[in-house]
Amino acid sequence: MKCFFTAVCLFVSILGFTQHNTLTGTITDSETNQPVAFANVFFANTRIGTSSDAAGKFSLRDFPSGKYDLTVTFVGYSTYQQSLEFNDNGFRLEIKLTQKEIRLSEVIVREDTTGWARNFEIFKKHFIGETINARQCKILNPKNIHLYYDTKANVLVAHAREPIQIENQALGFKIDYYLYSFEIDFKSGSLIYVGIPSFQNLTTEKKSGEKHWNKERLRAYKGSMSNFIRMLRADSLLQQGFEVRKYFKIPNPERPSQKILNAKIRTLRSQQEGSEKSKEDSLRYYLNLSSKPELIDSLGKILLTGSEIVNSDHEVEYQGMLKIDYKKEKEEGGYLKVAGRTSVKWQTSIINFKAPKLKLYANGYYEDYRDVFVENYWAWSEKMADTLPLDYQPETVKKKTR
Repeated sequence: MKCFFTAVCLFVSILGFTQHNTLTGTITDSETNQPVAFANVFFANTRIGTSSDAAGKFSLRDFPSGKYDLTVTFVGYSTYQQSLEFNDNGFRLEIKLTQKEIRLSEVIVREDTTGWARNFEIFKKHFIGETINARQCKILNPKNIHLYYDTKANVLVAHAREPIQIENQALGFKIDYYLYSFEIDFKSGSLIYVGIPSFQNLTTEKKSGEKHWNKERLRAYKGSMSNFIRMLRADSLLQQGFEVRKYFKIPNPERPSQKILNAKIRTLRSQQEGSEKSKEDSLRYYLNLSSKPELIDSLGKILLTGSEIVNSDHEVEYQGMLKIDYKKEKEEGGYLKVAGRTSVKWQTSIINFKAPKLKLYANGYYEDYRDVFVENYWAWSEKMADTLPLDYQPETVKKKTR
């Protein structure tokens, strides 16, 4: 996910002669013009990164094409981020970092220390997830996470001044997550969090460990939102097991409008005292109608292809909701309680494109992320325990030759 930061000065020159993707540059202090040594330089949500040297210089080379959020962090300075698109080209940057300023006018949220343990479990459930992989994930610095629960608004807020360190033994990653906002609104049932993840591979001396991680990464990738975005762009949805249909919410024909129901119920309640049984039955009838959903699902019958959703410039032109069935994998058993079922089915998600012209890139990057919302299985499964870096590429299975 992307985030916006304090403005910094940036000078860019494009290296047109480059045959492979490259990024080089120098990092200096915006006031003193002195080099900033050993700053963290990485592409957000990837394993691609390095550090600046003693002269403030850095270099990244030979990484896959696509769009990335270049991120630079260093203690005492505002985080810098810039989106760059690579397609066998290169950039040379001069980045001037600004020192952090303490703003006295900022609203400081008082941490709820008395309920921290309870709030942390809720945070972990929604940030790390509840999947099988979540059981093998650990937050290494939990006390750096500040939590506040607003009882009146029924909202849980979290923030962290230092990166949240996550060890994912299920997928073999160490993740530093720079959290900028996290909010669960229990009234609306919405979860929004914004931050910058940086991935590193965990190491193991056992070959079986590497094989296990590769297997689990592939399992996490199949049917994921990242898998869907890439296949949508490549117009390979059906071939990869995705069935996509238009999805709508329409008025329930069995339920009158709320205005009519309120009027009927109000009238019948006023006449209820000493009334005959027929009026009691009428009141019960309208109360039952009121409990029915105002909107019901309506599903298109025609399966959509990628080319019917995405134009030749790799932009999503469809605006609205799509139902996505991934037929090659079943949902995890832990999802049944959320779905209100006892039997396991294939993975079904809803994606809502809020605005047209959503740009898709070869590595699965898309923008603007604020125009995309998910429901159902992805809303449950797409958490940090099952998140893969953008530079992840599924390994092709080699067939044995006789």
